[in-house]
Amino acid sequence: MSSLKLPIFYNGDWVTGKTINDEIIQGFIHSIHPANGTVKIRITKSDNKKIVGKTIETFIHRISPLTESIDDQEVFLENLIDVALLTKDKDWFLEVWDRLAELRKQKETTMPC
Repeated sequence: MSSLKLPIFYNGDWVTGKTINDEIIQGFIHSIHPANGTVKIRITKSDNKKIVGKTIETFIHRISPLTESIDDQEVFLENLIDVALLTKDKDWFLEVWDRLAELRKQKETTMPC
């Protein structure tokens, strides 16, 4: 039996991949369902224009992290913080705030002097 290692994903992560109908997608994770091996993704780009802006469900093994720069990630997390504040979701705010702090710490350690 082979051991398949999948990347660890979190809500809000930007991903790219394919739907179960082989449509090419890009978007962010809305929710993760480990028992089913699926994720729900809010689609921002696709070769099927009808699903852009919608949330679809696909298998975790059909997606991969969307590579982006640390600066892009920082701006994205700052935007998520704004949304968390607007929705008054304290738990989400704290989660995103912690991820932003980790990212900024990582950025400091990787920046040349």
